[in-house]
Amino acid sequence: MENAKIDSKQLFSLMFLFQLGTGIVTRMGMQAKQDAWISITLGMLGALILFFFVYVQIFKRYPNLPFTGILIKVFSKYIGLPLSLVYICYFSFVAAFNARHLGDTMGTYILSETPVPVIIFIGLLLVSYACYLGIEVVGRTAEILVGAMAAFGIVGNLTVFASGIIKIKNVQPVLEFGWLPVLKHAIPLTLFFPFGEIFLFLMFFPYLNKPELVKRTGLLSILLSGLGLTWTFLLIISVIGNGAQAVEIPLLLTVEKINVGHIIQRMDSIVVGTFAVGFFIKIILYVYAVLIGLRDIFKFKRYQPLIIPVISLIFIYSLIGSKNKIAYQDFFYNKMPYLVGFPLLVGIPIIALIMILVRAYFDKSRANISE
Repeated sequence: MENAKIDSKQLFSLMFLFQLGTGIVTRMGMQAKQDAWISITLGMLGALILFFFVYVQIFKRYPNLPFTGILIKVFSKYIGLPLSLVYICYFSFVAAFNARHLGDTMGTYILSETPVPVIIFIGLLLVSYACYLGIEVVGRTAEILVGAMAAFGIVGNLTVFASGIIKIKNVQPVLEFGWLPVLKHAIPLTLFFPFGEIFLFLMFFPYLNKPELVKRTGLLSILLSGLGLTWTFLLIISVIGNGAQAVEIPLLLTVEKINVGHIIQRMDSIVVGTFAVGFFIKIILYVYAVLIGLRDIFKFKRYQPLIIPVISLIFIYSLIGSKNKIAYQDFFYNKMPYLVGFPLLVGIPIIALIMILVRAYFDKSRANISE
């Protein structure tokens, strides 16, 4: 581990932006139609349980190790090392997916004359520089960006209400088709994205200067980001109804309807700012996790020399990983939670925790016998 440290405010900022920043500009939960906000709430509750009873308990046993190091410690190097490499590949894939998503969306809505590979390349250059500066700089930056996100949210909400475009009938009837469709999409879809991805912070918790604050900071970030997402999607549905599920970025369509006295209109910049902040933070953290994971496994003294080869591989995969935007988004949001998300974010951590607790029990029994 490097000597860099972050405080609880910086950790909260990173976790909050990580969850809210990308979730808010997607169609998460929209398969449940007007009950999407309920699906998001249930996903948040599931994530709170998973975080408290699994992730925090693992960290408490090994507060100085990233998750890759914990795997090797728990499963031995013969099993833990290959598992760690699997997680590093997973982190790389998600980083590449988010880079591609960022490039495609920016190319569609903002930089329509700029080739997508150029957008991705420039974005990854910024990510490389942030990773080179280290987690302390990223944490301080996140503190500032949280304030910007809060300002965006306040302005957006006020202008939506002032425009008089909210229609309560759009969110009715509540639970029209019962609880089953809502639960089906809440677990594992909204549990996996964005809340379950908080698993990534098992790689960063050792950087916290006061490890005892991990539990409170994590639970607060999941709760507040979850409530923020719930409220946002409730607002989106109340404005545009079930049509939100047919739109790539429902929030963008919502703010396009803002019209306050024919003076305040076209608040698209709020969505663009939110999108850029959320995706850059997420890509930075996934790339950083790859770097510190490789350094931890192979015992490199510094991770900085790994930045160029890792970023290069992510850039290449972001371009060749899928033929089109519809294909890779369908895989990531609808298939990956079942094929990859549940085993890696839930299954293996639970098995690791069980092994940790069983080993601790037998160690305690041996100590009692010796006495």
